[in-house]
Amino acid sequence: MIPLTSQPHLSFEIVGMPGDIRFYVNAPNSLRDFIEKQINGAYPEAEITPVNQEAAKQKEGYILGNEYNIFSQEGKVAFASLRLKSSDYMPIKVYKDLAVDPLSSITSVLAKMGQGEGAAIQILISPADTKWKKTGRSYIAKTKKTESNPETAKYASDTKELDGIENKISKPGFNVVVRIVVSSSTQESAAAHLENIANAFSQYDGINSFTRNSHFLKSSYVTDFVYRYWPLRGQTSILSSEELATIFHFPNKSVLTPGVHSVMSKRAPAPARIATSGLFLGKSSFRGITKQVYMDKDDRRRHMYIIGKTGTGKTEFLKDMIMQDIHEGEGVGVVDPHGDLIEDILQLIPPKRAEDVILFDPSDTDRPMGFNMLEADTEQQRHYVVSSIIGLMYKLFDPNKTGIIGPRFEHAIRNAMLTVMYEPGSTFVEVVRSLTDASFVQELLPKVQDPIIRRYWTDQIAQTSDFHKSEVLDYIVSKFGRFVTNKMIRNIIGQSQSAFNFRKVMDEGKILLVNLSKGKIGEENSSFLGLVLVPKILVAAMSRQDMSMDQRKDFFLYVDEFQNFATPDFAQILSEARKYRLSLIVANQFIGQMEEEVKNAIFGNVGTIAAFRIGVTDANYLQHEFQPTFNESDLINIDRYNSYMKTIVGGEPVMPFSIDLTKDMSKEKSLANPRVSELIKELSRLKFGRDVQEVEREIAERARL
Repeated sequence: MIPLTSQPHLSFEIVGMPGDIRFYVNAPNSLRDFIEKQINGAYPEAEITPVNQEAAKQKEGYILGNEYNIFSQEGKVAFASLRLKSSDYMPIKVYKDLAVDPLSSITSVLAKMGQGEGAAIQILISPADTKWKKTGRSYIAKTKKTESNPETAKYASDTKELDGIENKISKPGFNVVVRIVVSSSTQESAAAHLENIANAFSQYDGINSFTRNSHFLKSSYVTDFVYRYWPLRGQTSILSSEELATIFHFPNKSVLTPGVHSVMSKRAPAPARIATSGLFLGKSSFRGITKQVYMDKDDRRRHMYIIGKTGTGKTEFLKDMIMQDIHEGEGVGVVDPHGDLIEDILQLIPPKRAEDVILFDPSDTDRPMGFNMLEADTEQQRHYVVSSIIGLMYKLFDPNKTGIIGPRFEHAIRNAMLTVMYEPGSTFVEVVRSLTDASFVQELLPKVQDPIIRRYWTDQIAQTSDFHKSEVLDYIVSKFGRFVTNKMIRNIIGQSQSAFNFRKVMDEGKILLVNLSKGKIGEENSSFLGLVLVPKILVAAMSRQDMSMDQRKDFFLYVDEFQNFATPDFAQILSEARKYRLSLIVANQFIGQMEEEVKNAIFGNVGTIAAFRIGVTDANYLQHEFQPTFNESDLINIDRYNSYMKTIVGGEPVMPFSIDLTKDMSKEKSLANPRVSELIKELSRLKFGRDVQEVEREIAERARL
């Protein structure tokens, strides 16, 4: 609402712009709260937005900051004001007398505004005294007296007229000014629109009707309209509260005019006991009250799932949280299959944390960083690594469990991996070699301490015919070989020692940025590396069981499009990670992208769900998480950079609420520094990468290529 600068009256306005019809209430600040409560009482889901009156003057012909300006310098203006044709106590038709909502006719005319056109209906009101009621009662009494006297009664009056007057004077009355203003490219079209709007008021014709006032000075009239001045003399009528409500009210479902600006999705307030410090999530705005929404660390440890279509604000939300953690000195991991998120983050890294950044970028083929998938310190970790790699194979080659990868495959690859892991520094290259080089296996067997694994080679494989042996082993090699023969991937997974220690990254609160850009390294390579990296981080977290809980430093792992990297082991990550102080924030676009086990793990374990705008299928599934506060339609239609959140506070669930994530993008752009990004990239590759020729020479020697 706009603060009043003249007389204490209200203005109700309906404004038509191209493709957009909006409703405004102009009131003194002293009445603002009262009016908002009245509107919300009648329309509980209405959204009331204060407007910026000054902003509209800065741009022609646009709705700006929710205020409007229908005028342009080249535009031609037509205008009129309406008053009652007969005495004020004579009624017009009200909604009870009309078959359809009269607002439909008015909005239909306003909907015809074309490019560069605009129209507004302005209804000023001020409480009227009771003189008009006395005049009405006097008229009724006089009419009845005349009718009762046979000598003076010339004809019987219409009982409907007297009943209508009786009904009108029984209601509160208001002095009313009705103004219509149209701006268009030509005087003819402006006049035509004005005529159509004025004619729409003929639907109220009854015992009384509207007629036009005479005006001579256009500039004076337009000034009165713009500043909502009350006219100095005449031009007013008195309408009852019922008549006024018939002419101006907010649209309901019966008004089907296209372009009527309506709330497509509900809002709901954040709970009173929401955290007041911690990770800033956004603003909760509801009925004029704005509250900052935060989440404390303990609630974050129960993980967060973010879902939303492309372009709804999901990635910006991730970036905001990541940068907060970085500025707070937290340990952060980011796995990005697109690369854009990490490129943005690199430009925003504060100088004090530049040394903490580890950028893992497989596309840097000149200085590849080593990542030994088979590194494990304990027997338990070895078996977990093997299990995660088998899960990776299912994910990549047999996601629907059709039998492409079965028990024989699992048995063979498990034994091959466990065998080479007895040789320190062995990598995936040695795994493939063990499947194709019998003499290499013979070199390894003396180091294998597990008799069952030894017997696999000495008994089972030795007694298998060459045909059946090659049938199984060649099949495995055909699956794994593509990654070993790919030079880029081989130079990463073929290095005996990983470039960095995941456990140290977590314990020392480093910033690990994993750029798995599909556009640079290919979709299959991106999925492969992500599928081995994410479980590796869990192994590092689980190894923290050797330190007390209070010594475990929080580490926040952000994974975008996480379904690409989620195996059935992901359920274990969600259930186990919290006690090792590994907090996951995962995001994707569609629920259907997740396998059933992963989906059950997400909705069964995460403490927070943030839903941006989603599709019909996902909304149908997710509505059960957000009911009764929000429904399917809300989830489908929520505005960009807004989200619905279902979360916990102090470990206890609270009612879902809406948050507004809009922000000043210019501030972020001013902080972005491409030079910082380049320096951090160079620093990271020099510290953690190795010269490609040295890497290839070492791999060739070990693999005997």
